Amino acid sequence: EEEQREDNSLDDMPKRTFWQSLGSVYYLESVIRGAKAFGRSTYQGAIICFSHRRFIWLLPGYSFALYGHRYLEGTIAPAIAKRIMDDSSYSQIMVSGSNLGELVGAFFVLVSANAIKTPLPFIRFDALALLLVWGLPAYSHHIQPHKTVYAWRIAGMLIPISMGWAAGDVSLSAFIQSSLASIENTDSQVSPLGSVMSFLYSSYIIIYAILGAVLGSYIDKVFKEDGNIYRALINVGGVHFTILSVIIIAATLVPLGALRLNPRLTKNEKETDGSDVELRGDEREQETPTQLDFNHPVHQYRQVRVRAIDL
Repeated sequence: EEEQREDNSLDDMPKRTFWQSLGSVYYLESVIRGAKAFGRSTYQGAIICFSHRRFIWLLPGYSFALYGHRYLEGTIAPAIAKRIMDDSSYSQIMVSGSNLGELVGAFFVLVSANAIKTPLPFIRFDALALLLVWGLPAYSHHIQPHKTVYAWRIAGMLIPISMGWAAGDVSLSAFIQSSLASIENTDSQVSPLGSVMSFLYSSYIIIYAILGAVLGSYIDKVFKEDGNIYRALINVGGVHFTILSVIIIAATLVPLGALRLNPRLTKNEKETDGSDVELRGDEREQETPTQLDFNHPVHQYRQVRVRAIDL
């Protein structure tokens, strides 16, 4: 009986291996199919963003701002907690202040939704709030190790910074959804909204992966040379975030009517950058008006000319 059981178990092994291999093949096919769809979606999103003046500013307005916010929480706060306060757990206190700022920023967008119609004022406030990062290298000289009070003070400093980012992110997401609803979907497998968001978030991931590694190694290098990160905070914190602020503010000046303090961008806004497709000559000839405007100067001129010929 034991020999028969062993033989039966041996007979079952190839069957299990076959079904497992078959399932792995289907899994690989689904992964490859999903990767192709993601690449096509990201490519379509890049085409939409870079071919319209209305959307070309979304890359710095969304991806760069998101990168700055995540870098502040994921790199600068832990570096201060580890290298200056000598306790990595203090970074969670700083991040809690950032999370509180996000809550305040989202609530502010909810309250001011009727007064502020576009995300441009919120994004500009976010860009200006990034300049507050200059306070970190200045204040870091006064921090004493293993003192929780300094972590709470830095958390309070991060509240207005994260408030500006959250307000810009929430309002910009709503703007993207409402604006892309009028774009015709040319691909049955991907949508314009999914394509643009895929491109913007992929851009953020690439930017964070490259700059995060480079600047992180720079912080470690300065710590080995100086024994502290004060000099690194000036470059990585102040200079770095000042460049981000300038780029984001410059991007908010690209849309039509953006020079106003509280601009209004409508869905039917006609762009003058040549992105609108013009009708061909034969299509203009086939296009006939449904109603005639008899008060138009051209029509009145034709009536006067007909009367002169009759006389």
